[in-house]
Amino acid sequence: MLRLAYLLVGLLFAAPVLAQAVRVTSGDHADFTRIVVEYGSPVNWVMGRTADGYAMQLETGAAQYDLSGVFDLIGKDRLAAIWADPADGALHFSIACACFAMPFEFRPGTVVIDIRNGQPPKGSSFEQPLDGKAVADLAAPAVVRPMKRPSQPTDEGTADPGPLPVYDWTAALLEPRDTTGLPTLAPPSSLHIDLEPLRQSLIEQLSLGASQGMVEMANPGKTTANGTGDGNPSVEIRLGDDPNLLIRQKGEGAQPLTAKGAECIPDAALDIAAWAQETPVIDQIGPVMSGLTGEFDLPDAEAVRRAVRFYLNIGFGAEARALLRAFPTEQADAAIWQSMSRILDREADPQPAFAGMAACDTPAALWAVLADPEILAADQVEKSAVLRSFSALPGHLRRQLGPLLVDRFLAMQDLNTAITLRDAVLRGTSEPGPETALMQAAIESAGGSPSASEALLEEVASESGPLTAEALAKLVVQRAELGQEVSFEQVKSLEGYAKEQEGGPKEAEYAHALTLGYAASGDFDLARDRIDHDPEAAPTFWKILATAGPESALLTIATLAPGEPPPPAASASASLIATRMLTLGLADQAGRWLDLAEAPPTLLAARVALALGQPRAALEALSDDTSPAAFPVKVDALRQLGDERALSALFETAGMTEDHWRALSRLQDWDALAAAGPDVWKAAAQSVIDTPNTPPADPAALPPGPLAESRALLDSSSGTRDAITALLDSVKSPTMLTQ
Repeated sequence: MLRLAYLLVGLLFAAPVLAQAVRVTSGDHADFTRIVVEYGSPVNWVMGRTADGYAMQLETGAAQYDLSGVFDLIGKDRLAAIWADPADGALHFSIACACFAMPFEFRPGTVVIDIRNGQPPKGSSFEQPLDGKAVADLAAPAVVRPMKRPSQPTDEGTADPGPLPVYDWTAALLEPRDTTGLPTLAPPSSLHIDLEPLRQSLIEQLSLGASQGMVEMANPGKTTANGTGDGNPSVEIRLGDDPNLLIRQKGEGAQPLTAKGAECIPDAALDIAAWAQETPVIDQIGPVMSGLTGEFDLPDAEAVRRAVRFYLNIGFGAEARALLRAFPTEQADAAIWQSMSRILDREADPQPAFAGMAACDTPAALWAVLADPEILAADQVEKSAVLRSFSALPGHLRRQLGPLLVDRFLAMQDLNTAITLRDAVLRGTSEPGPETALMQAAIESAGGSPSASEALLEEVASESGPLTAEALAKLVVQRAELGQEVSFEQVKSLEGYAKEQEGGPKEAEYAHALTLGYAASGDFDLARDRIDHDPEAAPTFWKILATAGPESALLTIATLAPGEPPPPAASASASLIATRMLTLGLADQAGRWLDLAEAPPTLLAARVALALGQPRAALEALSDDTSPAAFPVKVDALRQLGDERALSALFETAGMTEDHWRALSRLQDWDALAAAGPDVWKAAAQSVIDTPNTPPADPAALPPGPLAESRALLDSSSGTRDAITALLDSVKSPTMLTQ
């Protein structure tokens, strides 16, 4: 009863009365016309068929509509008129084509109505009459039987059918229509084979083909390509450009069979929205549960069927299974109900009835995605069937199943479909509950808004409720994966929740969150001990250790013993660990971790090679790197090699002229310095090149005496001293460099 009370409270809500004018806009697309109704605040709305199209009405309150700009951007080939009924405030849409309306809530307070070409989906709740009156069902017209034409008597007194007339399809399409909107055909009554179903099917399919551009209908007497016309009706069929053209039996969906050849469960067997009335649940339980047994206290199969389907409609899976056990009867759909009940209760299904049906074009696709815990690929799912079927569910089932369905599509990395499902869940919900908050948090996280996701999770985790533990577990995992800190109090609370889940279906989920919680709170030793039992947590653990772990933890856990390979789970963080090991002076450890990295940075590889005494490997790694960060590594590598010539060229390329000339001086390249160096270097180099014992110009002259040699040596020494002094004065002292 407590579960029923929660459901009743969730179903009782009211929408506010709208006081401001509601803006209605529109836009045209290739195969549909879109109408956007902006209420500005959440509303509860219903939509259904009327005699000339559709109408949308608010459950409570009324609205004033601004329709002045509806036809600014669209024609009237699909939407003929739009108007608000002054009596009840309903917004009416008059349809001018073989189309159907598919409404959905884009966001709370904004309703979108798409008027699409073709026939409506089977079982669409929007095809039901809004006012309860019968309307023409354009999606499934009644079969029109032709009137028999009178027979002509023959000489023998028997009926003579006469010559068979040519059937004019164009004339048939132009004939007066009956209430179904289809022509009344009149083939000769003398045909012994009833061709009316064939004609009826051809008219429907040709009309559908014409609406999709596959068939072109021509009036009698159409001029042919060669300029002639024979007056006969013609039909042109193009089959060349549509790869999705399928040949199916009448009534088959787009996916009548699963990949293994099993038949898809049809719409009628899964029309859960029709298994209960829209009246309060408390008023339905009594009549539904009465008469479960009949004569001799034997279970009444029809009554049991009605009661089980009622329980499924209101979301009571365990109760539905208990009813099937308590009142055993022969039920063709019992296996389907069993699987649906397990899905509603989020339990594993030992005998899944929806296995392999994710690609069906029926509601079976929806239940198959909900039932399968494995991550499917997006192209394995008939998303249109899932969205259509989910939108047709009652509001309480959308809220119950929506979070699980959103998780399934987020696991497929299909964010757009997840957002569409989220909007369908929020439709008509003014106060989202904790389940909806967790669903929204998952979408925000997948959409790149972790702060918004964290705010939602913290709100649910801070309140006492059935989802507090789940919200805390998700919050801890998200903070850990983002490299954020987790508090000691959060870890202690999570320890208690994980203890409660031992032996249950969510034990692994909470254990995983606890492992990451230990790492994010700084308890790396305890987290490391749990990784062997939780390998999924290993990549995040190594990331936290590499980025935020203290040096003591890094040295204790990440130091590799001789011959020990680094763990493969740490490959994404190997470069970070190698960088920290290199900073700590452990070049050998840095090199071993760097070998694990999938795409190690070339600069880091060069630095490690240089630290390992491999300057040539460092230069090879940086051969194409001209960044400023690579320059000092190249300089150190060339100095290790003692290659002053290459070092001088490197300085010259970098525009470091002073370092370039100093490198040449260490090479003692006095000629280069004297020829192109700065003035101070030229003088110094020239003093080295010149010698004081210059021979006399005249060979016959006597050599200078000792006094002359001494004078020449003294003059040379004085010049050399002046050049060296000037060179020393040009070099800045360390004190000047720091100023």
